[in-house]
Amino acid sequence: MVTGILGRYLARSVARSVVLVALVLAGLYLSVDLVREAGDMTAGYGAVEIVTFLLRIIPARMYDLFPFAVLIGGMIALGRFSANSELVAMRAGGFHQLRILGHALSPALLLGLAVMLAGETLVPRLELDARIDRERARDGQVGGGAGQALWIRDGRLMIQAGILLWNEDDQVRFGDLRIYELDDVNSIDRVVHASAARHEKGRWLLDGVKDLDARTAARTDSPDRTVEMASQLDPGVFRALVTRPRLLPMRDILRIQDYLDANGQDATAYRQAFWRRLLYPLNMSMMLFSGVALLLRAGRRISPALGVFSGVSLGIGFVVVHRLVLGLAPVLPIPFGLTHLLPAVSFGLLALLILRR
Repeated sequence: MVTGILGRYLARSVARSVVLVALVLAGLYLSVDLVREAGDMTAGYGAVEIVTFLLRIIPARMYDLFPFAVLIGGMIALGRFSANSELVAMRAGGFHQLRILGHALSPALLLGLAVMLAGETLVPRLELDARIDRERARDGQVGGGAGQALWIRDGRLMIQAGILLWNEDDQVRFGDLRIYELDDVNSIDRVVHASAARHEKGRWLLDGVKDLDARTAARTDSPDRTVEMASQLDPGVFRALVTRPRLLPMRDILRIQDYLDANGQDATAYRQAFWRRLLYPLNMSMMLFSGVALLLRAGRRISPALGVFSGVSLGIGFVVVHRLVLGLAPVLPIPFGLTHLLPAVSFGLLALLILRR
């Protein structure tokens, strides 16, 4: 009975601390975003629109920051228990170190799964809608479509982009692009479908083109050459709209990955994003597991402040190792998914080693 009460007390304390740290971190990031957005104010994009935009991207910020919130919040809660000798009392009352770890990890894991579920459903749609509405308020050239499709006005061209592709050189590529060319009375004069496209220097460069004259129904296919069309759009519009792979739901990541594979293009960024999504709760748990193990081993020899600092340092180390492994994943002679498990497994084994010493 007593151990059950102590376990719930520990879990509630960790959960409260994690939520509080997540809110503080999100507030700090949103303050930076507010300053940046205020520099882009226009007649159609004022204070109300900026605040609305920031409120709608809070879930995306929380998704990015939550692993660090779990680590820092967990270290703060356990550091407070250690400073007040509560951990010593728990162990004297029959709490094994692994049991303490379990009660600390369980609320963090549940919160992480909730954040992951939000990342699969709420986060991508909210952020994309927020960016669409922001660009519409700025210049009125962008509109939303069904699913993830976008409508863009480019002079006399109405463009429906089925897929926006991001790559590491910060250049946006398009897949399943449909262009409707309008005449002087805004009737459709021509329909162009491109399986792949890119935008640069005031022009569209289209590949895999199927061209239909709407008046004569004459059709022209150009599968083996690049077709050029003039454009009046600022490329910055696309960079503002494209969703980074890490924020896409897994179903869209797999859809885009299949599209890239079918067209012989590099899908490495989307494969990495899929495994990062899938292993999100595990990576987050291992960060906290390592930090708490270090704190339990040190006991009262370190202060709560030093414990938090150690936790932050450990989290940064985890991120560095994780990024290093991601960079090496395409060239390592082991399965892609197994490569992404290496950081979590390594830090988990390190934590167990710390506890056993």
